[in-house]
Amino acid sequence: QGQSGVGGGGNVVLHARSVRCGRLENGCFVMVPSWLIARRKKHFVVLGANNEEGFDGIQVEVLLGCNGGIWIQRAMLELEDMNESGGILEEVQRIRNDHAKKSCSMEERIVLARVKNAIEALKMVYCRITPEHILMVAKASVEQGYNVVDMLRPDVIVKITDCTRGQHIEL
Repeated sequence: QGQSGVGGGGNVVLHARSVRCGRLENGCFVMVPSWLIARRKKHFVVLGANNEEGFDGIQVEVLLGCNGGIWIQRAMLELEDMNESGGILEEVQRIRNDHAKKSCSMEERIVLARVKNAIEALKMVYCRITPEHILMVAKASVEQGYNVVDMLRPDVIVKITDCTRGQHIEL
């Protein structure tokens, strides 16, 4: 449903054909091999909505591109509420603009970095990248007492991705 590429000057472009996604701001982009992205009915998911450990009540939206591009940003909770009432385009645009202007708090940045590092860890052990696996690795990193900065150490990657063993891709 989307396209991406590298434009002039090294700019990365991720185009999603949806009013819901719009312009991607206040987040980070991760590139993984496309074969690690599991095909799903919905490639746009919200993590942390069930008060999972390691998210500290902060919700994160993840857009899993079939081509390997992954966008991570803090959730726009106002849009979640509008999905139920069917908001109009102008209201969606206003909410997106407000979201772009508001900078991320330190707590939100830590959660975004934990999700990003969970994805990077899954990539390094050739494990399918699904919302369930991202949550499992992020939760394992918290339960085992690792800071975000330590999550990409080789010895830590082995430990925090252990919960996904048996679900790896044969090369």
